[in-house]
Amino acid sequence: MPKLTIDGHEVEVAAGTNLIEAARAAGVAIPYFCYHPYLTVVGQCRICMVEIAGQPRLALGCATPAADGMVVKVETSERAREAREAVMEFLLANHPLDCPVCDQAGECLLQDHSMREQGSEFATHMTETRRTFPGYERRLIGPHVVQNQNRCIHCSRCIRFTREISGTAALTYKSRGNSTFIDTFDGSAFDDPMSACAADVCPVGALTVREFRFRKRSWKLLSTPSVCPGCSIGCNIFIDHHERVVYRFTPRENPAINATWLCDHGRFLAEPLNEQAYLDPQHRTGGQTIRVGWGEALAGIAAELKDASGLRVVASANLSNEELFLARELFGRHLKGEIAVPVAPGEPRKMRNGKGEWLHATDPHANSAGARRLGLDLVDGEGLSRFLYGGAGLTLILDPGAHPFLASPEALQLLRVGTTVVWARREHPAAHAATWLLPTPSLAGNEGTFTSSAGAVQRFAQAFAAPGTVHRTATGAMSPSCPTIAVPWGPPGEARPLWLTLAALARELGVPPLDLASPADVFALMARKDKAFAGLAWETLGGLQQDESFRERQHVG
Repeated sequence: MPKLTIDGHEVEVAAGTNLIEAARAAGVAIPYFCYHPYLTVVGQCRICMVEIAGQPRLALGCATPAADGMVVKVETSERAREAREAVMEFLLANHPLDCPVCDQAGECLLQDHSMREQGSEFATHMTETRRTFPGYERRLIGPHVVQNQNRCIHCSRCIRFTREISGTAALTYKSRGNSTFIDTFDGSAFDDPMSACAADVCPVGALTVREFRFRKRSWKLLSTPSVCPGCSIGCNIFIDHHERVVYRFTPRENPAINATWLCDHGRFLAEPLNEQAYLDPQHRTGGQTIRVGWGEALAGIAAELKDASGLRVVASANLSNEELFLARELFGRHLKGEIAVPVAPGEPRKMRNGKGEWLHATDPHANSAGARRLGLDLVDGEGLSRFLYGGAGLTLILDPGAHPFLASPEALQLLRVGTTVVWARREHPAAHAATWLLPTPSLAGNEGTFTSSAGAVQRFAQAFAAPGTVHRTATGAMSPSCPTIAVPWGPPGEARPLWLTLAALARELGVPPLDLASPADVFALMARKDKAFAGLAWETLGGLQQDESFRERQHVG
């Protein structure tokens, strides 16, 4: 492993590491535009030039591998600094100075580097009219991507992404010289299944995502590490939110699963997280539905569970490992009920990891692999129908969105036989058939772990809760063992995560081992009791690492 010195900092890196990554390891930032850690190196923007002792010419940080004994100057080199300033002036000669109205402002590499290299005086000396591309300003080139060619700095990142990652080769350069612009080969729509990633890799505002444009300034967003709920692959994401509103998903680096990519299907599941149809527990009695408090609801459901002549539970592969574990222990092992986890086939999806390998989804659920690990019975639509036909005095639906069959007239007719308890967030026919309805929050209001189809157990954090606050119990009170800390924002209304209500039900039913105060406590119990999770620790689970240097953007709340 070569050892080298960068701006006086000695660092040891793996063989083949380029100077940009070596400098990052040494705490030194080399600016770049065309370089991306998961794309081929082309060295065409020239902003990453550094001085290497003993070499007469400046070198490109992206294209120069670290060598043992190498002495590199970045900020301490006057030659390198002058070269970078010249490149910045060249780029700004034609770039429109429209930062106040550009949707990329706040997460734009050109803006960051220009301020860093030249401070507030980054105006170009150019007096001629800037080059423009009439007809290519604010042009929707596909269902999700808006192009403003006037801002393009010709880094070719978007082109390389479609060739090397998505594999569609949809984008290319057209024309020549100063007239070169980005377009699809034949002018058709840019309908790539990962098209929004082209906007992610764009270092300026030349490509932006239509769904997010002008909705919120990036510096107002808080970013919470999470896991995409769109399929079983388990891509790592950030939930970007502000004042309890989710504005977008952005990819979070995980070389083993999704590198820094995210498919359009998963990305645009962000907006539905804002839907919250049910805010309070409800009880249907005498043909009327009335709102009740959590204490009354939990006591009533506990009484139903104690008196039930039979119990069947429809769980869900969308639930966390902790929620599935509590359901198995409480309803299956303690109350001797039957549990089924329906799994739908879904559309085939794939994602390329950091090694360039494709990972394929087994189904459209985030945690079907976790359900299998816990030994739960997975069924298809037919199996779910047979399960509901089995007949029971009490039916629990932990997630109406677990399978399309639950919205069918046949299923609704079966659910109206006997007593039905439904946990729900969005409008669903099964919720209207419920005797008891308990509101649950979205992914943004929950925390726990999912198991990917590749077997990785990954944590997702709770976005709608202040860092450092404790969890409230299902009745709204603080855990008695924790100090009283106000929670300035949390799940909307009286919605409570499923794990919290299951723990509260365990308390009502007199099952102390399952009356737990947090998902971390549930996971610890699961790791002790279940061989499939043995040896795993909540604090060291993968999935919450946040390497902002790769993300190339920082949100400040």
